[in-house]
Amino acid sequence: MRPLIIISLVFTSSMMAPAAMRMWRNLEGDRSFQAEYLSSDGARVTLKRRDGRIITLSIRKLHDQDQAWVRSNVAPKDLSADAPPPKGAAFDQLEFGDSRNTVEKKLKASALVTSAGDGIFLGRTGLNGIYKTKATIGGLHCFLFFDWHKSGGLREVTLQTQPVSKGQYVTSLRGNWSELIDLLNKLHGRPVQAAEFPSASELQDGAILGSHLWYTEEGHSVILGTGQEGAGFNVVVRITSERIRPVPIGAPSGNSGGNDSDSPLPKPSDFQP
Repeated sequence: MRPLIIISLVFTSSMMAPAAMRMWRNLEGDRSFQAEYLSSDGARVTLKRRDGRIITLSIRKLHDQDQAWVRSNVAPKDLSADAPPPKGAAFDQLEFGDSRNTVEKKLKASALVTSAGDGIFLGRTGLNGIYKTKATIGGLHCFLFFDWHKSGGLREVTLQTQPVSKGQYVTSLRGNWSELIDLLNKLHGRPVQAAEFPSASELQDGAILGSHLWYTEEGHSVILGTGQEGAGFNVVVRITSERIRPVPIGAPSGNSGGNDSDSPLPKPSDFQP
Protein backbone atom coordinates (compact mmCIF):
# COMPACT_ATOMS: atom_id res chain seq x y z
CA MET A 1 0.00 0.00 0.00
CA ARG A 2 1.40 3.36 -0.91
CA PRO A 3 0.85 6.08 1.69
CA LEU A 4 -2.17 8.23 1.10
CA ILE A 5 -0.84 11.24 -0.71
CA ILE A 6 -2.19 14.09 0.69
CA ILE A 7 -2.44 12.57 2.16
CA SER A 8 -1.79 12.38 5.14
CA LEU A 9 1.10 14.37 6.14
CA VAL A 10 1.91 17.06 4.21
CA PHE A 11 3.46 20.33 4.33
CA THR A 12 5.89 23.03 4.48
CA SER A 13 4.79 26.59 4.99
CA SER A 14 3.18 27.99 1.92
CA MET A 15 2.02 31.28 0.54
CA MET A 16 -1.70 31.68 0.93
CA ALA A 17 -3.68 32.80 -2.04
CA PRO A 18 -6.45 35.28 -1.37
CA ALA A 19 -9.04 33.25 0.54
CA ALA A 20 -11.83 32.60 -1.93
CA MET A 21 -13.81 29.75 -3.36
CA ARG A 22 -12.76 28.65 -6.81
CA MET A 23 -13.64 25.84 -9.17
CA TRP A 24 -11.33 22.81 -9.28
CA ARG A 25 -11.30 20.01 -11.86
CA ASN A 26 -10.07 16.45 -11.74
CA LEU A 27 -7.13 15.37 -13.90
CA GLU A 28 -9.33 14.36 -16.82
CA GLY A 29 -11.31 17.60 -16.61
CA ASP A 30 -14.69 15.86 -16.66
CA ARG A 31 -15.65 16.59 -13.04
CA SER A 32 -15.38 19.72 -10.92
CA PHE A 33 -16.03 21.07 -7.43
CA GLN A 34 -15.72 24.33 -5.51
CA ALA A 35 -13.15 24.72 -2.76
CA GLU A 36 -11.06 27.27 -0.95
CA TYR A 37 -7.31 26.88 -1.40
CA LEU A 38 -5.44 26.64 1.90
CA SER A 39 -1.90 25.52 1.14
CA SER A 40 0.45 23.30 -0.82
CA ASP A 41 3.94 21.91 -0.41
CA GLY A 42 4.32 21.55 -4.16
CA ALA A 43 3.29 17.88 -4.13
CA ARG A 44 0.04 17.98 -2.17
CA VAL A 45 -2.80 20.46 -1.92
CA THR A 46 -4.99 21.21 1.09
CA LEU A 47 -8.46 22.59 0.39
CA LYS A 48 -11.50 23.48 2.46
CA ARG A 49 -14.97 22.29 1.56
CA ARG A 50 -18.09 24.42 1.80
CA ASP A 51 -19.18 22.49 4.90
CA GLY A 52 -15.93 23.29 6.74
CA ARG A 53 -14.23 19.95 6.17
CA ILE A 54 -10.55 19.97 5.22
CA ILE A 55 -9.35 17.70 2.43
CA THR A 56 -5.82 17.03 1.19
CA LEU A 57 -4.88 15.34 -2.06
CA SER A 58 -2.04 14.83 -4.47
CA ILE A 59 -1.56 17.73 -6.87
CA ARG A 60 -1.34 15.12 -9.63
CA LYS A 61 -5.04 14.38 -9.22
CA LEU A 62 -5.91 17.91 -10.33
CA HIS A 63 -6.30 19.23 -13.87
CA ASP A 64 -3.12 20.63 -15.44
CA GLN A 65 -4.47 24.19 -15.24
CA ASP A 66 -5.26 23.79 -11.53
CA GLN A 67 -1.82 22.32 -10.92
CA ALA A 68 -0.29 25.38 -12.57
CA TRP A 69 -2.50 27.67 -10.46
CA VAL A 70 -1.37 25.97 -7.26
CA ARG A 71 2.30 26.14 -8.16
CA SER A 72 1.97 29.84 -8.92
CA ASN A 73 0.66 30.36 -5.37
CA VAL A 74 3.46 28.53 -3.57
CA ALA A 75 6.26 30.88 -2.61
CA PRO A 76 9.52 29.53 -4.10
CA LYS A 77 11.39 30.53 -0.95
CA ASP A 78 9.17 28.20 1.08
CA LEU A 79 10.23 25.22 -1.02
CA SER A 80 13.93 26.03 -1.15
CA ALA A 81 16.53 24.07 0.76
CA ASP A 82 17.75 27.19 2.57
CA ALA A 83 14.30 28.07 3.96
CA PRO A 84 14.25 27.53 7.74
CA PRO A 85 12.62 24.22 8.68
CA PRO A 86 9.73 24.24 11.15
CA LYS A 87 10.44 23.73 14.84
CA GLY A 88 8.62 22.32 17.84
CA ALA A 89 7.19 19.04 19.09
CA ALA A 90 5.71 16.69 16.50
CA PHE A 91 4.94 13.18 17.82
CA ASP A 92 6.26 11.39 20.90
CA GLN A 93 9.91 12.54 21.14
CA LEU A 94 10.08 13.65 17.51
CA GLU A 95 10.66 17.33 16.80
CA PHE A 96 9.96 19.24 13.62
CA GLY A 97 13.31 19.82 11.94
CA ASP A 98 14.82 16.51 13.13
CA SER A 99 17.07 14.82 10.56
CA ARG A 100 16.24 11.35 9.24
CA ASN A 101 18.99 9.85 11.37
CA THR A 102 17.66 11.58 14.47
CA VAL A 103 14.11 10.46 13.71
CA GLU A 104 15.24 6.86 13.25
CA LYS A 105 17.19 6.88 16.53
CA LYS A 106 14.22 8.32 18.42
CA LEU A 107 11.85 5.77 16.89
CA LYS A 108 14.11 2.88 17.88
CA ALA A 109 14.23 4.19 21.46
CA SER A 110 10.52 5.05 21.67
CA ALA A 111 8.24 3.40 24.20
CA LEU A 112 5.21 4.15 22.02
CA VAL A 113 6.15 2.65 18.65
CA THR A 114 7.74 -0.55 17.39
CA SER A 115 9.01 -1.94 14.11
CA ALA A 116 6.26 -3.25 11.86
CA GLY A 117 8.50 -6.26 11.17
CA ASP A 118 7.47 -8.45 8.28
CA GLY A 119 4.12 -6.74 7.77
CA ILE A 120 2.62 -5.31 4.62
CA PHE A 121 5.17 -2.51 4.53
CA LEU A 122 8.19 -4.82 4.24
CA GLY A 123 10.39 -3.68 1.39
CA ARG A 124 9.35 -0.03 1.62
CA THR A 125 12.33 2.26 1.35
CA GLY A 126 12.95 4.92 3.96
CA LEU A 127 11.02 5.13 7.21
CA ASN A 128 7.47 5.33 5.89
CA GLY A 129 5.26 2.53 7.18
CA ILE A 130 8.15 0.81 8.96
CA TYR A 131 6.99 1.75 12.47
CA LYS A 132 3.60 1.33 14.14
CA THR A 133 2.12 2.10 17.53
CA LYS A 134 2.88 -0.61 20.10
CA ALA A 135 -0.60 -0.44 21.51
CA THR A 136 -3.74 -0.68 19.46
CA ILE A 137 -6.05 2.31 19.34
CA GLY A 138 -9.66 1.28 19.08
CA GLY A 139 -8.42 -2.20 18.19
CA LEU A 140 -6.08 -1.05 15.41
CA HIS A 141 -2.41 -0.18 15.12
CA CYS A 142 -1.42 3.10 13.50
CA PHE A 143 1.53 3.14 11.10
CA LEU A 144 3.82 6.17 10.90
CA PHE A 145 4.66 8.15 7.75
CA PHE A 146 6.94 11.15 7.44
CA ASP A 147 7.32 14.20 5.25
CA TRP A 148 10.56 16.14 4.99
CA HIS A 149 11.63 19.72 4.45
CA LYS A 150 13.87 20.48 1.49
CA SER A 151 16.73 20.92 3.94
CA GLY A 152 16.17 17.37 5.17
CA GLY A 153 14.38 18.15 8.45
CA LEU A 154 11.10 16.61 9.55
CA ARG A 155 8.09 18.76 8.71
CA GLU A 156 5.11 16.45 9.20
CA VAL A 157 4.15 13.12 10.78
CA THR A 158 1.14 11.06 9.77
CA LEU A 159 -0.41 8.13 11.59
CA GLN A 160 -2.71 5.88 9.58
CA THR A 161 -4.35 2.52 10.05
CA GLN A 162 -4.09 -0.36 7.63
CA PRO A 163 -6.78 -0.19 4.93
CA VAL A 164 -10.06 -2.04 5.29
CA SER A 165 -12.85 -2.71 2.81
CA LYS A 166 -15.86 -0.45 2.41
CA GLY A 167 -17.97 -3.06 4.18
CA GLN A 168 -15.70 -2.79 7.24
CA TYR A 169 -15.48 1.00 7.18
CA VAL A 170 -17.78 1.66 10.12
CA THR A 171 -17.26 -1.53 12.13
CA SER A 172 -13.45 -1.46 11.93
CA LEU A 173 -12.59 2.24 11.80
CA ARG A 174 -15.10 4.09 13.96
CA GLY A 175 -13.69 2.73 17.22
CA ASN A 176 -10.19 3.81 16.24
CA TRP A 177 -11.46 7.25 15.19
CA SER A 178 -13.38 7.70 18.47
CA GLU A 179 -10.47 6.64 20.65
CA LEU A 180 -8.11 8.95 18.77
CA ILE A 181 -10.47 11.84 19.53
CA ASP A 182 -10.27 11.03 23.24
CA LEU A 183 -6.47 10.80 23.14
CA LEU A 184 -6.05 14.02 21.17
CA ASN A 185 -8.47 15.84 23.47
CA LYS A 186 -6.28 14.85 26.42
CA LEU A 187 -3.17 16.07 24.64
CA HIS A 188 -4.46 19.29 23.08
CA GLY A 189 -7.77 20.14 24.72
CA ARG A 190 -11.02 20.61 22.88
CA PRO A 191 -10.75 20.69 19.08
CA VAL A 192 -11.23 24.00 17.31
CA GLN A 193 -13.27 22.16 14.69
CA ALA A 194 -15.23 18.91 14.95
CA ALA A 195 -17.65 16.91 12.83
CA GLU A 196 -19.35 13.54 12.79
CA PHE A 197 -17.68 10.38 11.52
CA PRO A 198 -17.70 10.75 7.71
CA SER A 199 -19.68 8.23 5.71
CA ALA A 200 -17.73 6.16 3.20
CA SER A 201 -19.72 7.77 0.39
CA GLU A 202 -18.24 11.17 1.29
CA LEU A 203 -14.69 10.02 0.62
CA GLN A 204 -12.72 10.36 -2.58
CA ASP A 205 -9.99 8.04 -3.82
CA GLY A 206 -6.55 9.39 -2.97
CA ALA A 207 -7.70 12.00 -0.47
CA ILE A 208 -8.24 12.40 3.26
CA LEU A 209 -11.35 14.09 4.62
CA GLY A 210 -10.70 15.80 7.94
CA SER A 211 -13.31 15.73 10.69
CA HIS A 212 -11.39 17.27 13.63
CA LEU A 213 -8.76 19.97 14.02
CA TRP A 214 -6.65 20.76 17.09
CA TYR A 215 -3.93 23.32 17.71
CA THR A 216 -0.87 22.40 19.76
CA GLU A 217 0.61 24.75 22.35
CA GLU A 218 3.18 25.79 19.74
CA GLY A 219 0.52 26.59 17.16
CA HIS A 220 0.91 23.52 14.97
CA SER A 221 -2.13 21.70 13.59
CA VAL A 222 -3.37 18.17 14.20
CA ILE A 223 -6.02 16.91 11.79
CA LEU A 224 -8.02 13.71 12.25
CA GLY A 225 -9.90 12.24 9.33
CA THR A 226 -10.61 9.21 7.21
CA GLY A 227 -9.20 8.46 3.79
CA GLN A 228 -9.67 6.26 0.78
CA GLU A 229 -7.07 4.69 -1.48
CA GLY A 230 -8.54 2.53 -4.19
CA ALA A 231 -10.84 0.03 -2.48
CA GLY A 232 -9.20 0.57 0.92
CA PHE A 233 -10.32 2.92 3.71
CA ASN A 234 -8.43 4.04 6.81
CA VAL A 235 -8.18 6.57 9.63
CA VAL A 236 -5.47 9.21 9.37
CA VAL A 237 -3.95 11.72 11.81
CA ARG A 238 -1.83 14.49 10.32
CA ILE A 239 0.54 16.36 12.62
CA THR A 240 1.80 19.33 10.65
CA SER A 241 3.73 22.49 11.38
CA GLU A 242 1.22 24.32 9.21
CA ARG A 243 -1.52 26.28 10.97
CA ILE A 244 -4.84 25.36 9.40
CA ARG A 245 -7.61 27.94 9.73
CA PRO A 246 -10.83 26.38 11.06
CA VAL A 247 -14.34 27.01 9.79
CA PRO A 248 -17.44 25.87 11.73
CA ILE A 249 -18.78 22.66 10.24
CA GLY A 250 -21.92 23.39 8.28
CA ALA A 251 -21.29 27.14 8.36
CA PRO A 252 -23.18 29.17 5.77
CA SER A 253 -21.08 29.38 2.65
CA GLY A 254 -22.17 32.86 1.66
CA ASN A 255 -22.60 33.55 -2.00
CA SER A 256 -21.26 30.95 -4.39
CA GLY A 257 -19.15 33.52 -6.16
CA GLY A 258 -16.32 32.88 -3.72
CA ASN A 259 -16.22 36.17 -1.80
CA ASP A 260 -16.67 34.51 1.58
CA SER A 261 -13.11 34.05 2.84
CA ASP A 262 -14.02 31.17 5.13
CA SER A 263 -16.21 29.20 2.77
CA PRO A 264 -15.16 25.55 2.84
CA LEU A 265 -15.67 23.19 -0.07
CA PRO A 266 -18.24 20.61 -1.07
CA LYS A 267 -18.08 16.88 -0.63
CA PRO A 268 -16.01 14.80 -3.02
CA SER A 269 -19.37 13.32 -4.03
CA ASP A 270 -20.35 16.80 -5.22
CA PHE A 271 -18.09 16.42 -8.26
CA GLN A 272 -20.28 17.30 -11.20
CA PRO A 273 -19.95 15.07 -14.30
